[in-house]
Amino acid sequence: METALAGNVCILGVGNRMRGDDGAGSWVAEGLAGRVSVPVFDGGMAPENYLEKIAALRPDTVLIVDAVDFGGSPGELRLFRAEDVGPGGLSTHALSLSLAAEYLRTRGPATVRLLAIQPADTGLGRPPSEAVCRAVERAVRMLKNILPLSAGS
Repeated sequence: METALAGNVCILGVGNRMRGDDGAGSWVAEGLAGRVSVPVFDGGMAPENYLEKIAALRPDTVLIVDAVDFGGSPGELRLFRAEDVGPGGLSTHALSLSLAAEYLRTRGPATVRLLAIQPADTGLGRPPSEAVCRAVERAVRMLKNILPLSAGS
């Protein structure tokens, strides 16, 4: 993971907090915001609304964090290249993530990575599973160990 986050890094969390584990990316963004000295955005269900803000920062690496059904065990973390996320591909937000990655690549030199968290339940109105709550904590802890911390952390 550390080698994948080279240069100036920006984090974009994606997720729908009203659909159980699907909120994972948003929760990771929330856990990092103000604690690391890199830009962190919670894109929620509409990450495309943050693309121009991210592109204007000219990051070397954009890490998108999202709940993704990649066939793993609930709460498993896996890092993917943006090319692995295509329409009809991995994420419940596959189309918007694919477009987001393509947009960011065309607007600057950014390498786009996806930190995927395997969900257990993404049902509407469902609470997040214990496995995904633990994975969110692990992801936040791991990223705080890799990324420079903000002055107040």
